Amino acid sequence: MTPNSKFQIPTSKRQDLAAIVFIAALVLLFFWRIITPRLDDRAAFPPGDFTDQFWMFRQYAARAFAEGRLPLWSDNFNSGHPFLADVQSAIFYPISLVWTLVVVAQRGGNFTLLDLEIEAIFHFILVGAFTYLFAKRLLGSRFAALVSAITFTFSGYLTAYPPQQLAILETATWLPLILLFLDLAISADMGRGLTRMNADEENHLRSSQFVRVPIYYVGAGVALGIAALAGHPQTFLFVGYASVIFFAWRAASHTSQVESLRSRITFYVLRLGLVGFIVLGIAAAQFVPTLEYTTVSTRAAISWAEASGGFPTLDPLQMILPGYVSAFQAPLYIGILPLWLALFALFVNRSREKSFWILLALGSLIVSFGAYVFAYALFYLFVPGFAMFRGQERLAFVISFALAILVGYGVRDLMQSSLDQKLARRAWALLPAGVVVSALMLFTMYIAARQYQTGRFFFLTDRAAFMTWLFVLASVLVGGLSSLSPVLRGRVGWGLIVAFIAFDLFTINNVAYNAESKERYPITPIIQTIQADHDIFRVVDEGTQPGHFGIADNLEEIGGISPLRIARYNYLLDNLPEEKLWALLNVRYVTTERPGFPNAEVVANEGKKNLLRLNNSMPRAWLVGSAQTTDDQTALDAMKSDSFNPQAIAYIADALPFPIAPNAAFTSISFTQREPEHEVMSFNTPTDSLLIISEPYYPGWRATVDGTPTPILRADVALRAIPVRAGAHIVELIYDPWSVKIGIGITIATLLIVFVATMIGFRRK
Repeated sequence: MTPNSKFQIPTSKRQDLAAIVFIAALVLLFFWRIITPRLDDRAAFPPGDFTDQFWMFRQYAARAFAEGRLPLWSDNFNSGHPFLADVQSAIFYPISLVWTLVVVAQRGGNFTLLDLEIEAIFHFILVGAFTYLFAKRLLGSRFAALVSAITFTFSGYLTAYPPQQLAILETATWLPLILLFLDLAISADMGRGLTRMNADEENHLRSSQFVRVPIYYVGAGVALGIAALAGHPQTFLFVGYASVIFFAWRAASHTSQVESLRSRITFYVLRLGLVGFIVLGIAAAQFVPTLEYTTVSTRAAISWAEASGGFPTLDPLQMILPGYVSAFQAPLYIGILPLWLALFALFVNRSREKSFWILLALGSLIVSFGAYVFAYALFYLFVPGFAMFRGQERLAFVISFALAILVGYGVRDLMQSSLDQKLARRAWALLPAGVVVSALMLFTMYIAARQYQTGRFFFLTDRAAFMTWLFVLASVLVGGLSSLSPVLRGRVGWGLIVAFIAFDLFTINNVAYNAESKERYPITPIIQTIQADHDIFRVVDEGTQPGHFGIADNLEEIGGISPLRIARYNYLLDNLPEEKLWALLNVRYVTTERPGFPNAEVVANEGKKNLLRLNNSMPRAWLVGSAQTTDDQTALDAMKSDSFNPQAIAYIADALPFPIAPNAAFTSISFTQREPEHEVMSFNTPTDSLLIISEPYYPGWRATVDGTPTPILRADVALRAIPVRAGAHIVELIYDPWSVKIGIGITIATLLIVFVATMIGFRRK
């Protein structure tokens, strides 16, 4: 888009750099308690998914890199988990990969919580910088772009969710940069005169569309590919659709002016297809293994009830009363003055550009209500991707971004030298709206008094009073600035607006970053007792330990908080009685608040927490001499029986390659090598038998018996089994999935093609 020259401010790139440095300074100020060297003042991101999921995943990845291996598999949770295939591991996301390797080079596998917090803070700086650059191009005003960037960077959504969901922040970060590249690409096409051609030129274009590719399309594809690698597919879906909608809108503004509309549409569709090709190629290293995992995971399909969750229709009240639903999260809050500036932009004049952003915000808001509004049903039924994910309220980030751009339009209109004084009266007319807002707040106080306890009511009353003052001051500021002379408005306006917005957003949205900084995974007597046992076993936690403590303490547990599990393994967890399940899964210790149960003894305690050691735990691998081929439900019914002895019989999904016979005596199996992706066992069996390994059956594992490739069978619903002949054997299992190799190969090939195409483009330029 070519901005109106009236609003262009000719400055050097040094001024753009200064604006970005200013945004970075604000980000560091916002997070000062996280990064302060003064330990007494230091805070931390609150406990939750950020600490228990994303930090632990990064800790495991750092540990694997320090050991010189790619973290394909983890033994620390779910009795074994395809770690790299889990999209939230985000192993190949460039920023986290580089940062993790830097930390590993300095401290080995000790990736601290502060390391991850620094990564999150860096992404806030990137969000601000990318939004500033995109808004500057769109608005033609550096100051308006700065206000848009500050509004989006410190909006309620971005500052509320990342304390729990880092992948959302890292995926959403790239949206403004993608839109910037797409806008530059379309403008570059216009500059080459591609929208007005004769028939010969059009035929030439069709034959060379995949050769003459503007570098900006490549940039958009690379940025989208990086967003895909960040580890949150739902947010990436929203980023992708927002990018396509923006691209279609921008392309339509030009295709409507040409003689051959059909040719121009074909041209832009092919260009967009090329962007998609680059995205798929770059993301293949992650998404090929992830797709393989998804087909056998608990997320293979979800129902309408699971997918249709969203904002209750009362939630937009948080735009004016943040904290109404939660004191720590107000995802729709963008600030009072920014909200007033967005309204001012619509009051002053209406344009095609403003209409696009307000429609994008309203459309996203309607869909974000999920089942509360029928519109989501149409997306669920007819729009690819929307039926795959739960939590439609995460569209709040698109709402916040669109409103932030609209805020920039309001600032630009307010600060222009030719502002009509009639518009000032319109701005002052916003002041009575504060009275209406106050009335709405009093109404919410009435609701709160009936619904919440006294402490909650006091919080909302105090918050409502603060918001009322902000409404009044924002109305006075907008109305007052619009009445000043252009010179005076330019001298004082920018400082007052930035200070007001920063004060507002910093006050409301930094509550979540004031959690007390303390050790999340302390080494307790319970953990010390478990770690002192150097045998092979697993642990069960009944809610006494933080999530993914197995990774933190390098223990192996049968559970974990990862939202994805192998479906058959999860089926086993949900349906097999605990005494049968624990035996089958090599459980030796249980952390619980129960005082005890049969066949167990208390070996350590900490307050109400007890550590129980089971007296009848089974080994990690054993041999059976009887097997029955059956379906999962029949197998599970038999395994629930009191007569079921897993060391005597196995229920398998596939036929055996040869008959097996009862083993006269129990055979001890020795593990001569044990790594997450590599195991070696040795034993001597007097008869043809079936080796049962208490680890999840999953594609990508290969087995050899004495060096000869041997198929891995699925036994007891979810475990691995290998048939062996009588005699002494060495069995080796290696996790070496083709999906990872294919994905990495596609990504490398794509990057090479992109590099060569870019070099050719630069030479031609």
